[in-house]
Amino acid sequence: MDTYFIDRIVQWQPFFITVATVAGTLVGLLFISLSINKDAIVSTSNPALLRLARRSFSDFIFIVLISLFFLIPLQRGHALALELWAMALLKVRLLFSQMLKSSGSAPDYGRWKILCEYVMPVLATIGLVVAGIYLYNERLIGIYYYVVPVLATLLASGCSNAWQLLIMEKRS
Repeated sequence: MDTYFIDRIVQWQPFFITVATVAGTLVGLLFISLSINKDAIVSTSNPALLRLARRSFSDFIFIVLISLFFLIPLQRGHALALELWAMALLKVRLLFSQMLKSSGSAPDYGRWKILCEYVMPVLATIGLVVAGIYLYNERLIGIYYYVVPVLATLLASGCSNAWQLLIMEKRS
């Protein structure tokens, strides 16, 4: 059995441990913040708060899960690809659900702003699919050019949404 791919994935594990730790910390802090401000978040007067909270939380959870997949010992590219594709499918389901719910509030919030909110998550989802294709063929370039940017995009999106949540919650 050729172990080149597995050996190279093992070299990436400190990166994925760090990313999972950072995202886990951020999701914990977000959870505490949401718990403290629960009444404002679930209020029907501003559905954008709940939407931002859900998306921030899910972005951080996706980062943790993707990172954990790369920490599973002796995993071949086929398994990693299937896990990334499963994450992409779950992300698509969540995005469609969120888009449908937010389309009802589009006249107040503005369709353009809603579209802009979803650009980064859609790009991350596409990146997961492409990364899965490369990893399925055990081509490590998928990590460099797709997995790392996906994680960075999800991290930036989650932090941006959490910041918007903070700003919007303070105005409410």
